[in-house]
Amino acid sequence: MASQVNRERAIGYGRVSTRRQAANITSLNEQAEKIQAFCDTRNRELVTIFVDPGLSGRTDRRPKFKEMIQFACDPKNCIREVIVYNFSRYFRNPQMYLQYKNQLKAAGVRLLSATQEIPAGPTGELLETILCAFDGHASEVNAEVVRDVMCANAEDGFFNGSSPPYGHKTEVVAVLRKKEKKKLVLDDKEAAIVRLIFRLCLGQQDGLGELGIKAIASYLNKNGYRRRGHLFYTASIERILKSETCIGIRYFNRVDSRTRKPRPRSEWIEIKVPAIIDRDTFAAAQRTLKRRRPSETPARITNGPTLLAGLAVCGRCGAGMQLRTGKSGQYRYLTCSGQANKGKIACEGQSIRMEKADELVLSAVEGRVFEPARLSALIGKMATMSAGQRDGIADQLHHHRNALQDATKRLARIYDAIEDGFSDHNDKLLRERVDSLRLQRMEHENALAKLSARKHATAITLTPEKLARFSDAMRLRLRTADPGFRRAWLRLFVAEVCIGPDRIRLAGPDDAIFGLIEQHENLPAMVPNIDRNWRARRDSNS
Repeated sequence: MASQVNRERAIGYGRVSTRRQAANITSLNEQAEKIQAFCDTRNRELVTIFVDPGLSGRTDRRPKFKEMIQFACDPKNCIREVIVYNFSRYFRNPQMYLQYKNQLKAAGVRLLSATQEIPAGPTGELLETILCAFDGHASEVNAEVVRDVMCANAEDGFFNGSSPPYGHKTEVVAVLRKKEKKKLVLDDKEAAIVRLIFRLCLGQQDGLGELGIKAIASYLNKNGYRRRGHLFYTASIERILKSETCIGIRYFNRVDSRTRKPRPRSEWIEIKVPAIIDRDTFAAAQRTLKRRRPSETPARITNGPTLLAGLAVCGRCGAGMQLRTGKSGQYRYLTCSGQANKGKIACEGQSIRMEKADELVLSAVEGRVFEPARLSALIGKMATMSAGQRDGIADQLHHHRNALQDATKRLARIYDAIEDGFSDHNDKLLRERVDSLRLQRMEHENALAKLSARKHATAITLTPEKLARFSDAMRLRLRTADPGFRRAWLRLFVAEVCIGPDRIRLAGPDDAIFGLIEQHENLPAMVPNIDRNWRARRDSNS
């Protein structure tokens, strides 16, 4: 009985490297049996065995391993030995092996192998270190061989495993030596949802207007769409919208599997896969995402209910016009933000009913921009410009090729800086810069493709009936569509709405084409600010 009480306490640790090995529990069971047998032959009390299934021994990113170290070093647990099946299960990295072994040694805990008999003393320490170095070398060689095989597999267009990107699925196309070779093909159901996501982003779905990433996720979840059995969330929507797999381009070997850092662009392997959307749609979505960033456009302009948000400015001081309400929301009006925030010393200020301002602006746009005669003139001018530019296609091709090469080099420099440790790939501003350069590359590639095809393009004939139908359709949508859609379309024709005491002046994004539109009209719908009836019940107007 005394021998049972005085037995030294020990714990075990087991590990396998891959999920496939973890699924086959025989290996883990064998490790546990060997550890138990080792303790029985040496009269040790095996308290517990910590197991990390499917994790590499080259790093310490193993939750059960760290839990085991903490448990072993805690004096109240009275642990004297840590038993592993062999030393490669503990670590395949000599530096970390010695680091954590010394941590155990400082706590009075020995590290032993159930299958490798190592003598005590300096000779045993040397032998143990040599074994660990050989294990690390073998791991490096195996990883290099596996990587070469996977790269060769990718170069042949085959899929190397993991979960296929959303919108695609895997299909077995060949069997070589009992090994299935798979390629990515379209998943019709998921691909339809991907196309819907891009339509929602670009405001092309049932007049909903442009939806942000969060609004898209909410729309999909509310309408019963699921991401492989789970709800959509913002990160998954952003990943889909930014993935080049949607346009038929997928890269292998982009990231170092150990460090999780991007590899040099020259080491990427491009794999052609079926495209879900065209390049123009993808590029338009990237521009929309860039424009909707808070750093580019404030959220109040992107998501707010005001048609003229971000466009309307005070004709007196040039400050932006902001939305104010009164009478519990009964009144909605635009007021000078300079006067509202700084007082009349900054600006005398002015206010106008929001509905009235919207009507005046829309009427002006309808009367000038969407008039069939003016549309015909604009399109004719654009056609003349296009014809004149055909002679300079060679210069444009040269420009876009140089710009594409420049963007590619700058992107490569960023990747080199990340690889060399000078930049953090998780930095938000760096990711935005990478996204911007990728968008530039795609736009130059698209421009090159369009310029190459322009020589064979035929002129489009627009009849008065077509122009009239287009004009009527645009008038209707500008008045009835979602606020986000109306704002997006209005910004195609209007760059600024300057609201003065007796007139509203609209400026277009390109004065050479749009010209300057002035709407001279008194504004009877100005919100009263002297009339006693305005605060008849002395309630708040703010």
